[in-house]
Amino acid sequence: MDPETELNLIRKSIDGDHQAFRQLVESHQGLAYSLAYRFTREEKESEDIVQEAFVKLWKNLSRYNAQYRLKTWLCKIVTNLSLDYLKSGRKKKVMSENNFPAKSMIERVVHEDELESEELKSIVLRLAEQLTEKQKVVFILRDLETLSSEEVCQTLEMTPGNMKSNLYHARLKIKDGLQKIYKTKLI
Repeated sequence: MDPETELNLIRKSIDGDHQAFRQLVESHQGLAYSLAYRFTREEKESEDIVQEAFVKLWKNLSRYNAQYRLKTWLCKIVTNLSLDYLKSGRKKKVMSENNFPAKSMIERVVHEDELESEELKSIVLRLAEQLTEKQKVVFILRDLETLSSEEVCQTLEMTPGNMKSNLYHARLKIKDGLQKIYKTKLI
């Protein structure tokens, strides 16, 4: 969605236009769910976090600062809710190598390349679980959700140097983990 259209929808939403807010939700719900799922690795909890994030967004939309993208603000909300969830003890289980992926993934018919890609994603997410909290958040936002460095810094209220340092160390740990799993030297 182009920034001008989005800003127009935000203004309408602030004025109480539920249809305009619905359009904002529909355009950003995929990103919000993907981000929450990368933290929780649980479908139901991710859906709950996304719903709570959009409720918070709706309630606080009048405080929106047009200097930043809505995506950045939403990512901050989802990230904070996800971290709160992980810290709260509500997390019932950590996905292990023996757990099966979500039923919707099992039911899909995929080619061998897609299976390998899914396996690698699963391994990277498991390795990300071992990172420090800051490293994990930076890695997920920057490398998995592909936010720009500037957006990550804004979302986390982090200096560029701090973000780069955390990302560097996260990537090293992920690389080391992949090397151990695949027993090969990565460049």
